[in-house]
Amino acid sequence: MVSSAEREEVMRNYDLYELIGTSDSPSESEIRKAYRKQALKYHPDKNKSKKAVDIFHALSIALEILTDESLRQEYDNKRSAKVALKKRQEAFDLRRRQMQEDLENRENDSIRRSKSSGPVSMPRTNNPEREAKLRRLREQSAMLRTQRDARIRSESHR
Repeated sequence: MVSSAEREEVMRNYDLYELIGTSDSPSESEIRKAYRKQALKYHPDKNKSKKAVDIFHALSIALEILTDESLRQEYDNKRSAKVALKKRQEAFDLRRRQMQEDLENRENDSIRRSKSSGPVSMPRTNNPEREAKLRRLREQSAMLRTQRDARIRSESHR
């Protein structure tokens, strides 16, 4: 008899159907037949690697889980939830990649357009009021600059 912690660990780390080497919905006899085949392959007396010992132990737990109807139902539910989560993540990753590619394409198009059109300039308008206001602002700015420069010169001569 195996502890529930060991069962949980095997269920979390392995796809039991893949581990045993069966389809997704095998009969109990198919499970036992596939188990015997894999057990011979990974038995510690026949295969001396450390990995084989771990796999053999996992095979024993997998057989216990897949032949007990309630444990198998629990495993199937967890497995289907894991598969659904993986599909959602893959779809999310696909959308994220598409969005990233779209953004990169727009950025590259913008860079190409800016290189081909030269520097960006503000459109000229024929608004006399706006032009007069800009002229006054330029004059005020020039006057303030000259006053500041004069003040700095006079302070530096003291």
